[in-house]
Amino acid sequence: MTPHPSSPGPAPHRLSADQVGDLAAGATLLGSGGGGEVGTGALLLRRLLAGAPLPYVPAAALPPGALVVHVGVVGAPDVLAERLVNPDDFAAAVRTAAEAAGAPAGAVGVLEIGGLNAVVAALAARRTGLPLVDGDLMGRAFPRIDQTVAALHGLAPQPLVLVGPGGDTVVVPHCSPRLAEPLLRANVLALGGAAAMAVHPVEAGRLARIGVGGSVSACLELGGRFRAAVEDPGLTPQGLAAALGGDLLAAGRAEEIVPRHGQLPGAVTLIDRGSGAVVRVDLLDEFLAVTVDGVVRAASPQIIAAVDPSGRHPLRSDQIRTGQDLTLVRLPALYDWPDAGAALVGPAAFGLDLDMEPPCPRGHADAGRGR
Repeated sequence: MTPHPSSPGPAPHRLSADQVGDLAAGATLLGSGGGGEVGTGALLLRRLLAGAPLPYVPAAALPPGALVVHVGVVGAPDVLAERLVNPDDFAAAVRTAAEAAGAPAGAVGVLEIGGLNAVVAALAARRTGLPLVDGDLMGRAFPRIDQTVAALHGLAPQPLVLVGPGGDTVVVPHCSPRLAEPLLRANVLALGGAAAMAVHPVEAGRLARIGVGGSVSACLELGGRFRAAVEDPGLTPQGLAAALGGDLLAAGRAEEIVPRHGQLPGAVTLIDRGSGAVVRVDLLDEFLAVTVDGVVRAASPQIIAAVDPSGRHPLRSDQIRTGQDLTLVRLPALYDWPDAGAALVGPAAFGLDLDMEPPCPRGHADAGRGR
């Protein structure tokens, strides 16, 4: 229930510098292989939180009319890997989007909880002095701006604001969900290949109804459970999946990698060490599907995480190499995408034609235990 504007509401949670490691680990896992490199942004966030923790609250705890501006960083992965994010750019984007929307910003929202953008939203909230909303618009990482629950509910991302590294600013007052992605890509290219973005200014009352709630809390919990689990020297793939509350899909060695071609998915093939099953992982920037002996075990929008069992860290899709050992886990969903969202975030949205089976009961999805 949305509190009355004059009600104090529940006390906010606070994100401290000591929790940034959990946030980074959880965000990398929820990136489902994509979402960009998190580590450098996490180092910056830890420094900015050293003085005082950052409050984060559910959208429902804000006044219903408070404007929540969602932020993210967009651009080519190689550019983002070489260019440090600047919190001032995100603060400028938030202010500009709020001005274009005609109301002051009351909070900063997370565009996607998977990958670098989970950290970026916290950086923006710290720099603006606004609270962070405990939620997001994707429930994981997706590559396109139209793959959000806001788009699912028919909301255009306008006004859309991009701020380049030199302060150059692009404001798109009106854009349909259909044209948002090509407009975004064209302007990011003009700004040098990467930019800070503010998008989807939405009133907190509406966000509480349509958004993915509790994403920041879930990310912190997931990252904390992962970091605690990998401290166990005897950790098994089954133990890791159980610690994360997920399903073990496969554990074995990458035998072959077929690179992606533009927007045509690539694939990684591995042999499950326990059962000998042939496992294919379809991927672009994110892991799109896992097929075991021809049977689809997981597919987008489900969250597929890959973990290096030797280094004990989550892997992005671009970090996988031939001969590398992998543990593949399907993580619990943060959002239950309806059937109407299949065209937006399902396998077909990425050019995959898969014969889907109903999900296996928890504990029986892993190839290592047979079928």
